[in-house]
Amino acid sequence: MKTLFTVTVSAAALSAVFAADFCDQWGTATTDNYIIYNNLWGESYATSGSQCTGLDSSSGSTVAWHTNWTWEGASSSVKSYANAALQFDAVQLSSVSSIPTTIKYTVTYSGTIVADVSYDLFTSSTSTGDNEFEIMIWLAALGGAGPISSTGSAIDTTTIAGNSFSVYSGANGDTTVYSFVASSEIDSFSGDLMDFFTYLMDSQSFDSSQYLNTVQCGTEPFTGEDVTLTVSSFSAVVNTGAFSSSTTGTTGNDGTFHDDCCAEMCYPCPSCAYVSVVRFLSECFGVGEIPGITLSKLR
Repeated sequence: MKTLFTVTVSAAALSAVFAADFCDQWGTATTDNYIIYNNLWGESYATSGSQCTGLDSSSGSTVAWHTNWTWEGASSSVKSYANAALQFDAVQLSSVSSIPTTIKYTVTYSGTIVADVSYDLFTSSTSTGDNEFEIMIWLAALGGAGPISSTGSAIDTTTIAGNSFSVYSGANGDTTVYSFVASSEIDSFSGDLMDFFTYLMDSQSFDSSQYLNTVQCGTEPFTGEDVTLTVSSFSAVVNTGAFSSSTTGTTGNDGTFHDDCCAEMCYPCPSCAYVSVVRFLSECFGVGEIPGITLSKLR
């Protein structure tokens, strides 16, 4: 009976935490790794409407959440950006080794909709400075929604994480905006957001000394009726660690040359994606197993 009572109270407590949606303009819910924002920054553009957001669950580095909205009027203006934002300290891109992320979501609605589902990242020239660049990654452009663009046309196309994107560039006030718009809706995405910065550095002269200060993912609604974005799982992390650009290295017992970044077990490394001794031995030196230990169980 005592155990049953404890479980019942715990379940009720969890329900209380995750059941209540917040509908105020700047409402939030906080977990260990993320802040969930309602963020109705453009609601004044609407002739009518409202939006509520809620946290569904949080476990480790993964969070689930949802938002529901109805907005009318000013069909070319964004009304909000409900999102899950990663909590981390600003860091120079030159020190970032990877930004692995995953998201799975659904969008349901009645009638028409104009909206996007997107990642939104910001950088500045100092760790506490004003934002200078915004990088948006549109996983879905619904109902004819379009990105900020100085010309109305894509400046390039590229393939990242196995998906094709059109690249747009424009200005939002003093902020330069690069938008990667998927050629078709991606409702389940897994990739490294650093790949988008690598593209910008290689193709658009983006400066690696910029500080990354924001990583978030959510939806920008323009108009729509009874629209619900349900994010069943979202995760992101900013990994830091110096790369080695040297050509010196070590030949492992697999007969393959590995550069010093791998040989020195830097944390993390492009050719040693897993930050662990197990991955180091397996990836760099071809060690398939350690006596009495199954490597796959340690990863």
